Amino acid sequence: MKQQLLLDAIKKRISLVDTASLNRNILPTNSYIILVLAWLAFGLLHSILAYQPLKNRLEKCLKAKYKYYLLSYSILATISLALVVWYHISITKYWLWQPPLVQQIIAGILVLVSSALMLLCIKKYFANLSGINALTGKQAKLQLQTQGIHAVVRHPLYTVTIVFVWCLFLWQPLASNGVSCVCITLYTRIGIYFEEKKLIRLFGKQYQLYRVSVPMLVPKLF
Repeated sequence: MKQQLLLDAIKKRISLVDTASLNRNILPTNSYIILVLAWLAFGLLHSILAYQPLKNRLEKCLKAKYKYYLLSYSILATISLALVVWYHISITKYWLWQPPLVQQIIAGILVLVSSALMLLCIKKYFANLSGINALTGKQAKLQLQTQGIHAVVRHPLYTVTIVFVWCLFLWQPLASNGVSCVCITLYTRIGIYFEEKKLIRLFGKQYQLYRVSVPMLVPKLF
């Protein structure tokens, strides 16, 4: 009798372990749909608030206070991005494959390098793009950057961002990382399209000539 009870307990335990293992291997589809919608909401919010006709109307309504618009926009964008990243991290881990050690080492090195380059780019653009000048009283300089890294690619920050997210995916090939990589890459490419239209309006033929001679994201090898 005791042996039978012991066998039943062992079978029950094995069944629970198998069920838990199965649950860990089931792709939580709903979570990834929500993640895609979160990135979509972030992109729409970012694009709507950067829409020039809306900004022109707000400038007329806010008048002198409009100088704080870019700063407020940057704070809201940072908070919304943090929320998307927080949800991304909270999703149950689902490995698409087990990366070999060599892949993880190379991808990890590229993650570190690209993140350092991202910080350098952000530092360079921070004053003009964050709206912090509204607090410091400095006037933002509207100037087309064509020297240094801008002589290699037109959008260096976007280049290193895409490299960073895909190397992060190769370092940890989780389904959530893959979904976010695709969303970020698509949003970046769409954002570049509208940003370049804006740059053409601002700088005209100067930017058109620059666009012809310098690649968008991938440097020329030869």
